[in-house]
Amino acid sequence: MKEAVVTEIRPIDAERLSPTDVSSLLGIPYELVLKYAHELTVAGLIEVPREAGRLFFSPAQLEVLRKHHEERPRAGVFRVEGDVDLHKRLLKSLDTLARKLDAMASLARARIKELNKAPASSTSWIITLPAVGFTLRKPIPVSVISDGKAFSASSADTGSTATGKNRVEAVRALRWRLATEYVYLGQLVSPSEGEADRLAELKRFIRDGKE
Repeated sequence: MKEAVVTEIRPIDAERLSPTDVSSLLGIPYELVLKYAHELTVAGLIEVPREAGRLFFSPAQLEVLRKHHEERPRAGVFRVEGDVDLHKRLLKSLDTLARKLDAMASLARARIKELNKAPASSTSWIITLPAVGFTLRKPIPVSVISDGKAFSASSADTGSTATGKNRVEAVRALRWRLATEYVYLGQLVSPSEGEADRLAELKRFIRDGKE
């Protein structure tokens, strides 16, 4: 642990104040004390004796120096360093950006809320059927939609739909439905016109190994 450094203040002669003393007492830079001493001496307002090349001020001159400092434009006016107009433009730009980000965040939250309420949708593909000897002529695209409670898998190409507790089960159920429907229709001895048309439609996607 470092020890605190204690600086001892040297004794001050109240009747003969050096520029360093004046700087400490008035809280103004040492260089300004010398400058003010020259300006006030030239104006005939004070007379600062010099001993061995060193200046010494009297206590009465402290008030004169203090007033001279306070009356200086640099003491009464706050000067901003840099480009003020650029600073204002940047602040305005940042304010605009902040408002846009707030609006985008609000919009994003609204969209998330809508998605949470609306059915969730995704796309999958059926590339095989759970039946020996039957294959697909090409992969069948499947849309899976959830209402938050159950999942529904549907194929627009085949016009078939199946449901399940989750996405995987819904797609699996659709695969079973397509295979089962195809096998069932193919076993009918005297299919109706509608059944024959349906079988023909399914044959566009399903290939029988006997073919």
